[in-house]
Amino acid sequence: MESGYGKTELAQKANNCFGMKCSLSGNRWPGSVWDQRSVYQKATQEQNPDGSYMTVVADFRKYACIEDSIADHSAYLTGAMSGGKNRYEGLKGCTDYRKAAQIIKNGGYATSHTYVEKLCAIIEKWNLQQFDAGEEEVSTLELYRVRSTWENAASQKGAFYNLDNAKACADENPGYTVYNSSGGEVYTSECKVPFTVKVGIPDLVIRTGPGVDYAATGKYTGIGLFTIVEVKGSWGRLKSGAGWISLKYTS
Repeated sequence: MESGYGKTELAQKANNCFGMKCSLSGNRWPGSVWDQRSVYQKATQEQNPDGSYMTVVADFRKYACIEDSIADHSAYLTGAMSGGKNRYEGLKGCTDYRKAAQIIKNGGYATSHTYVEKLCAIIEKWNLQQFDAGEEEVSTLELYRVRSTWENAASQKGAFYNLDNAKACADENPGYTVYNSSGGEVYTSECKVPFTVKVGIPDLVIRTGPGVDYAATGKYTGIGLFTIVEVKGSWGRLKSGAGWISLKYTS
């Protein structure tokens, strides 16, 4: 309902499937995965209490992947506060989908007067209530992200609930690491060298060592294919002996 089955502008261009704005309930809650910086601005319609509509330009959260959008939305609904109480009190563990939808509406998540009816209609159309679970059955799943570094969210190749799938993704991307939800390193691919990378930019800097702390040699790779014979972190040593390049700018 929020993303038109993944086809809205927000879903396509910002990986935002739930219309999550930048400013929500104090902007922070436990488990939020938004980086507090990435923003997508667009016009949106809000419904007033009298039923009329108004168009406003709002800042929406931009996520590195769909999985982050889902994780942030779930964390928001279970952890957002309003004053000294949970904004959606009673939602966590609720197995009555109609009651859950009404709790979300009452908490101020949506301005649409028909939010509950529309949401429940989709649940019933696809028989989604078959997946309801009691609170004792609900578990918090770890989301593993594959990035060149934890700080570089734009480098993310994927996010996985299955650790083996995350490791496989890292193995396909030399120099990439699997991080847990807290940014801790879980796994770094063991690169089988030598291998070939493609550089698509003309000015990729060559350095004397594996990192920006090492001096630039004053030379650049140019566009083309290059053989890597050693990997340290997200850096690769060129077979030519010219130095090291950042693999996050290669494929």
